[in-house]
Amino acid sequence: MSSGTKELSGSKIALITGAGGGIGEAIALRLDKAGYRLILCDIQEEKMKSIASRLSKTPELIACDLTKSEELEAMVSVVKSKFPNLEVLVNNAGYAKEGPFLEQNTLEIDRHAGINLLGPIRLIRAIVPMMLERGRGSVANIVSIGGIISLADSALYSATKFGLRGFLTAIHEELKGSCVKISGIYPAAVDTPMLMHEAMNGGTVLNWLNAVKSPDDVAKAVLKGIQTGKLEIYVPYSDGLTSRLAAVFPWLVGSLSPILKWFGEKGRRKWLRKKGIDPDRKA
Repeated sequence: MSSGTKELSGSKIALITGAGGGIGEAIALRLDKAGYRLILCDIQEEKMKSIASRLSKTPELIACDLTKSEELEAMVSVVKSKFPNLEVLVNNAGYAKEGPFLEQNTLEIDRHAGINLLGPIRLIRAIVPMMLERGRGSVANIVSIGGIISLADSALYSATKFGLRGFLTAIHEELKGSCVKISGIYPAAVDTPMLMHEAMNGGTVLNWLNAVKSPDDVAKAVLKGIQTGKLEIYVPYSDGLTSRLAAVFPWLVGSLSPILKWFGEKGRRKWLRKKGIDPDRKA
């Protein structure tokens, strides 16, 4: 399950879930540069090994499927026994499968819930008491603009991200005045393999209403969250404003949908062309 033989307890230590993805890699590189020793968690160990080769310090690698409670509990057991001085938890793992809700099966329901909502909640429940006992700690959570405004064909994703946002709002208030900081990071579209998959497989074109951000933009926001404990950090800030406005008046989204989709499709095509990809090509 885990690899790496050196004890990390003498350094600043951070655990990153979903560490094998594009955003996870950017977060790992940023935290490594900031002096953290890392525990990388992902379902795909080969991707973690590739990222590990780019770090200045050898990380601990833990292969874990967050939808399987026994694997999550085993990971927590490793962390508690080997890294009791864990200082930072980054709940970065995420999952999305676009498409009409009635075409999704129960396995997809469970997968969205397990990775996007229950995984972060269970890890916070397990690790925050360690931080409180130690006297300091920070938890940064990658949520999404999709946790503020819900769109067609992303019902499961939005439901789980809305839930995570609600949980973070409550736990942030519960821990106010303590030594543990809780923050949520709300990216809009980020240049990752997941976004490319959406671009080529019928994902919502509203991802391309504004400029696509880089994984490093999100990683910088994570560092800000770790340092400040700010409840919500938007990437970019402008999308946070517009999405919160739309959340107050959700009927506006349906009314404006045709024109928003026209602009979004225009943005999608432009983004793909910049990458040298024919926007009319079928995946």
